[in-house]
Amino acid sequence: MDDRPAPMTAWRLELGRHDWAALRCGCGGSGAHLPGTFERLLSARSPQETVGHGLAGHLEEQSMLFEVAPHAVPVVLAALTCDDLLPQVKGHLLGMLEFLVAGESHLSEIRAGRPDLDEACLEAVREGIWQLYAEAASGDTQAALDVLEIADPDESRFAYYRAHLAGRVGKRPPASG
Repeated sequence: MDDRPAPMTAWRLELGRHDWAALRCGCGGSGAHLPGTFERLLSARSPQETVGHGLAGHLEEQSMLFEVAPHAVPVVLAALTCDDLLPQVKGHLLGMLEFLVAGESHLSEIRAGRPDLDEACLEAVREGIWQLYAEAASGDTQAALDVLEIADPDESRFAYYRAHLAGRVGKRPPASG
């Protein structure tokens, strides 16, 4: 067993900023397990290591958002800056961001007094808008543009980038490793 501490990363620091146990998770319990889920997902070195460690059903269920969702957005954005993410993990994170910016509060969250989780997620994504534009320019163009189409309040900027990146849409991001 490796007893070395995990390398310092922005996403690990961001995970530590929140009291996940105090937040409601989509699986019905608290979000206390989410740091471990993120750790296993973002540290995976093979697709097999990601099995069972997805975020669907925790942050959202069919785009219905739970209390943990806005707190997870900065973790996801920080993780997207990592060069060593598996392509499947990066795709999962980008897909999750799209669900989060297009979603709305789950009925149970509305009843608990949290009707604006969608706005909180959108605001959190907007804080990392340049990470998404960087991904659109050099990574998974279509997935990043899908999120940006909803999240970027500057329609002319989005149109400019979309027009200039049109040749990249549908192409696979460069293989890493």
